[in-house]
Amino acid sequence: MKNKYSFFKKLYKDYVIIFDYDGIKKTMGFDKYLLKYVKNNDLNYIVVYNDFTIEKKICRVNNYYKYLILEFLENIIRDCWE
Repeated sequence: MKNKYSFFKKLYKDYVIIFDYDGIKKTMGFDKYLLKYVKNNDLNYIVVYNDFTIEKKICRVNNYYKYLILEFLENIIRDCWE
């Protein structure tokens, strides 16, 4: 799964890469923190199924980097207070 993730991440840098295995959605890297923002409909993402069929969602305004920075800051603050 790591090879597939790195391949698709090189192709689509500002997309969340989601793998769908029989209805179970998985992702890797910092995309796992951004998975909760997919339902906001302002984040580009790609769903890769078992047979390598791809479902691509493109939004007019992509807030990928905004959410990525928010998650970085949240993780830093959480680690400092623990």
